[in-house]
Amino acid sequence: SASDCDSEENAELTYYTLSPDFTISPHGTIFPAGPLDFERPNHLYEFVVMAVDRGQAPRTGTATVRIRMANINDEVPEFSQHVYRTFVSEDAGPNTLVATVLAKDPDGDGITYKITTGNQEGNFVIDSQKGLIRLRSSPPPRLQGVEYILNVTATDDNASGGPQSLSSTAQVIVGVDDVNNNKPVFEKCQQYRDRTSVLENQPAGTFVLQVQAVDADEGSNGRVSYGFMHKDSTVPAFSIHPETGVIVTARKFDRERQREYAVTVTATDQATDPLIGICQLNILILDHNDNIPIVKNLRIVRYFLREDTMIGTSFLRVAAHDDDFGSNAAVTYSMSNEQPEYLRVNPLTGWVFVNQPISQRTYITREIVATDGGNRNSSVELAVTITNVKNQPPQWERESYDVVIAENTVRDTAIVTIKATSPLGDPRVTYNLEEGLVPETNMPVRFYLTPNREDGSASILVAEPLDYETTRHFMLRVRAQNVAAVPLAAFTIVHINVTDVNDNVPFFTSSIYEASVTEGAESGTLVFQVSANDLDLGMNGKITYSLLADRSGDHEFFRIDPELGSIYSQAVFDRETKGSYLLEVQSVDGWESARPGKHGQPNSVAPPTVEQHSEEHDSKELSCLADAGLTLKPVHCHFYEPPPLLHLFGYITPDALSTDENEINVIQGCLPSSAVKQAYRGLPPHSQTRQKRVKSIIKIAIRA
Repeated sequence: SASDCDSEENAELTYYTLSPDFTISPHGTIFPAGPLDFERPNHLYEFVVMAVDRGQAPRTGTATVRIRMANINDEVPEFSQHVYRTFVSEDAGPNTLVATVLAKDPDGDGITYKITTGNQEGNFVIDSQKGLIRLRSSPPPRLQGVEYILNVTATDDNASGGPQSLSSTAQVIVGVDDVNNNKPVFEKCQQYRDRTSVLENQPAGTFVLQVQAVDADEGSNGRVSYGFMHKDSTVPAFSIHPETGVIVTARKFDRERQREYAVTVTATDQATDPLIGICQLNILILDHNDNIPIVKNLRIVRYFLREDTMIGTSFLRVAAHDDDFGSNAAVTYSMSNEQPEYLRVNPLTGWVFVNQPISQRTYITREIVATDGGNRNSSVELAVTITNVKNQPPQWERESYDVVIAENTVRDTAIVTIKATSPLGDPRVTYNLEEGLVPETNMPVRFYLTPNREDGSASILVAEPLDYETTRHFMLRVRAQNVAAVPLAAFTIVHINVTDVNDNVPFFTSSIYEASVTEGAESGTLVFQVSANDLDLGMNGKITYSLLADRSGDHEFFRIDPELGSIYSQAVFDRETKGSYLLEVQSVDGWESARPGKHGQPNSVAPPTVEQHSEEHDSKELSCLADAGLTLKPVHCHFYEPPPLLHLFGYITPDALSTDENEINVIQGCLPSSAVKQAYRGLPPHSQTRQKRVKSIIKIAIRA
């Protein structure tokens, strides 16, 4: 208020102000003109108030008004940016700093930070006081996808007083830089194994299968191209489109030559240091009725019957074999329809029997037809000589002979003695081992016959090595013929059963296995299961697995179930300390070996001791393998180890030699880049050393 010493109208005052923030009534009451702000400089409003009297010549007076503001919480925190953008590597470790957010409160209140959305997996943590955003420390973060969008809220502590705390939100966009840490995976590999087949005799280019592999990485790290692992010096049976994964035939197939093909499909990503995934499958060749039934005996079957042979007597069985499969291989028999029907044949069994009296005939010929389920057929001529009751063919001591021999029986070993006698005046008998048309009837020749002049018998001997896994049973037909004006013959069958010996090594289904285990997984985690096959039977084929010790000590971190081949961890792994491990697995069968040089020890798949050889020895026979006659040759390899480039040193069986630089079938160890890989060359198919000198490798990667 103001005072004026005049009187009456000259003392009546009116108040004015030019302040935009306040108004004043004529009587001097000051009002705010709008919302006031504590956050102005010095928290102070300063303005001039003027008092004017009502005299004839008005007089004025002024005063300065200073209003100091009291604070109240009416301002939200303000971020330095509305949107923060940052990047972090996909394989970044725990506690990695991702971003820093900053907010200020105009009221001067304290601020706390919190991630409100976008962190569902909990990979990120924020310092509530400093606004530092980091990757979590435990468990290790697992970043997936292209980016994360985090909403971060800053909330004041309402220290300035107010109805409630106030908050604001900023957005943090975290881009994930992809790291090529995922190899392509064939998710339907088992389905491909179970259902893949193609019909024989189809032209090259016939569709077989389309495979697909997925790679969890992004960009070129996740783009996949397809291929095959081919064995050295082999013509590929199939081809695959590198982009679509469509597999087609590269030639015609004959199921009777090979019934299935083992194929290893590869999927390789396009990273600078590419990773590869594999799917091993067997492609079955389905049967097409392209074979006719073949009679196992001769093309002309000769037989002698006495003229008094009774009706209904079965005297000969015609056996035909069809190399096709299923109904295409089901054989039925019929006989040429000639009258009178002296002879008939059972359509299912092939037994030929007398249907009418034959005493008035001296010679009967008929055609026997063998027909398969696809109506393909072949025929054999049956020639039956009717003999006088007094003229008799030789008599065998036995109608058939049964022999059991081991598959490792050596050449020229006599396995059975047979004998026939002639009831005629001349006791001489000649023997003949008839040729067969299939392996079971001695084609190719595995046995031969030698007469024994001393007692008129004959012996059957082994002509070539036997193999139980190839042919287990033989049926040999032996002809005995007497010496007479009209010579007569009789036949006997020698059944030979071949028994198994421990002559096969347990081979792994793959020379290389790849597996992975998550870092931090507890000890005892199942990592992988290897599998080996032994063609022998019983204890000869019972397989025991073990891990081989090496200088790297990798084997100490794992254990293997000796019966199942399951491999378990024996440690908790840290990928940043060591990212991969290489294990050598040995398989041993369960009985004394029948192979030369094994000295009663079981057969095993284990590596020989191979010393380091430098690159200058392009082709050399290692002294430790000299007794095996192994010529070794360098093979370039750079697949398994990261830069700097390393060569892997090992050896390969001839069946698994590869021209694909991404396929390493057998590895002895990892040497400096000056060392080279050595490979087996030129071993024969049944080389004993080749079968003994093989092992399987498991490369185990530690996943983040």
